Amino acid sequence: MTILRRKTKIRGRPMKAIDLNFTCDQCNKQRAHGNHEKCSRARQALMAELRAREKQ
Repeated sequence: MTILRRKTKIRGRPMKAIDLNFTCDQCNKQRAHGNHEKCSRARQALMAELRAREKQ
């Protein structure tokens, strides 16, 4: 017996594969293990600085 699988479409086109990051971009450890609150704050500070530079 075969199971028919629907391909998910967005606006009539097949959906691309989801690009998920399993490692933290700040500490290079797996995101599923440990606390990444410090990494999150560092990432937010970096993005805030980039946005401030962009406005100038």
